[in-house]
Amino acid sequence: MSRVEVIGNATLYLGDCAQILPSLEKVYAVVTSPPYNLGQQPWKGFGHWKPGQRSGGHGKWQAGCESGFGAGYSEHLDAMPWDEYVAWQKEIITLLWELTTPAGVIFYNHKPRVVGSRLWSPTDLLPDHVHHRQTIIWKRPGGVNFNPTNYVPTHEWLMMVAHPEFRLKSRAASGAGDVWSIAPDKNSHPAPFPVELPRRSLETILDGDVLDPFMGSGTTGVAAAMLGRRFIGIERDAVYFDIACRRIEEAQRQGSLFGDAA
Repeated sequence: MSRVEVIGNATLYLGDCAQILPSLEKVYAVVTSPPYNLGQQPWKGFGHWKPGQRSGGHGKWQAGCESGFGAGYSEHLDAMPWDEYVAWQKEIITLLWELTTPAGVIFYNHKPRVVGSRLWSPTDLLPDHVHHRQTIIWKRPGGVNFNPTNYVPTHEWLMMVAHPEFRLKSRAASGAGDVWSIAPDKNSHPAPFPVELPRRSLETILDGDVLDPFMGSGTTGVAAAMLGRRFIGIERDAVYFDIACRRIEEAQRQGSLFGDAA
């Protein structure tokens, strides 16, 4: 850990989440989206990504790997050996499972991928001992990955990994359904998710502390600020950490306006 910023009711850590998570106190909810490791294939049979090859990603993802960092990440190459990536994500999810309360929940955003002739599922990243209760479909408008082997993907997953005692805040909250049509937001991060995704997650559960171990540009922290929730964020990239600080501070300043809109 190289830096800690306290902004209102948000505490932000610059550093490696694997090292910081064991030092934190219990939290109620996690909303996060890790790097997708788009520079590597899930199956060894399809080979490893090499400069000049398509890896299932395209455009900025491929260019990012070629230039020595993954898709705009200055501190992370989004092309870890696949076995290492899976082990890393299982380690982090295990730490999050242990960190959440007995009634807590983890919302874990990831993306299924068609590789060659097979579908890879993000459930491969979940340790056996955690409870995968439901998959929420994040439906995005349009798509760009045209390929003659499959239809254009237009959705991602928000896996709800919940402890047995977890409940939504009310029966009515379940009316949000399990397919959420939300347009992506645009910001300087290479892979932002829209503020509405964590906001909708948090609006439908009980009040409590919120954590994002892959904070990026601070989108979950902005959603937490909009709802007046205490937030803990961790990010290893100093550039995006500074952006997150600014965004969360601004969201907290406008908190009353967000509250009126909620």
